[in-house]
Amino acid sequence: MGRRGLQTAGWVVSALVLAAVLWWALRQPAPTFPSSGEDLGALALAVVLYAVCTALRAERWRTLLHDVDARPSRGDAYRLVLVGYMGNNVLPARAGDLMRVVLMAPRAETTKRFVVGTLVAERLLDVAVLVVLFLVLATTIAGGAGLPDGGTLAVLGAIAVAVLVALGLGFGVLRRRGLVDRARAFLRPMAQSTTNLRGRHGAGMLGLTILIWLGEAGVWGSCAAAVNLGASPLEALYLVALASMFALIPSGPGYAGTQDAAAVIGVKAIGGTSAQAVSYLILVRFVLLVPITIAGLVALALRYGGVAGLKLAVRT
Repeated sequence: MGRRGLQTAGWVVSALVLAAVLWWALRQPAPTFPSSGEDLGALALAVVLYAVCTALRAERWRTLLHDVDARPSRGDAYRLVLVGYMGNNVLPARAGDLMRVVLMAPRAETTKRFVVGTLVAERLLDVAVLVVLFLVLATTIAGGAGLPDGGTLAVLGAIAVAVLVALGLGFGVLRRRGLVDRARAFLRPMAQSTTNLRGRHGAGMLGLTILIWLGEAGVWGSCAAAVNLGASPLEALYLVALASMFALIPSGPGYAGTQDAAAVIGVKAIGGTSAQAVSYLILVRFVLLVPITIAGLVALALRYGGVAGLKLAVRT
């Protein structure tokens, strides 16, 4: 399936799941929102913690870029993380990642393939941490909620085998045509950030990734406190890990539908009511999407020439 096929599948998945979540939510009691000073303080804390997590992500990206001999400024790393998240929130096919690549490469004095490699390393670090957290927490505190059943595991296993077979066949074709060396040369810059994740550097990046996701759990936990859900720190960590696993499913902009379903399933799994699940979903969506999208739009317009500047960067 090509990029267009994945994009179409993402839109379909988002539409179907979001429709199901909306159908369910409209049949629940009306949501309630923070009104007391304590609840509003918890909401403000969630926004602040998400800003801190975003800054840590920018520092991690800047370090990964430095490790492949790029020269990004701290300001560009911070601003382009905002731009990237904004793009992923409002555009399909994770277009925000493309924005980060085309805008950072000339400013960091490196190639687009090296920048792509740093995003791949980011994703692998995140997935490694989240998979472990999710599997441990889903089986210990949530009674297996969010884990696939036996039939689903069999399907996923068959898909994994098919992917491995396809990769093997593709490698064989490239080798017979004498293209293996050319393919390696093309992919080497994109793999360098990942292959560099060893020793002290790799341990530091893994530690920073764990810190980022602990901060994200603080965001989700603060949102829970704002709607009087009362999630424990471990339950908040489970919620963010579950939502992140659902985010791996192809979906539309901002993980529409998939992340919403994860929030509802997670709240119900930790003992929350349906009314709390609806209120929590709306509040988490606001904290994760609205401030960073506005900040990214401002950064793109003021620092990178807006849409015109982006189009010029794509062409060069």
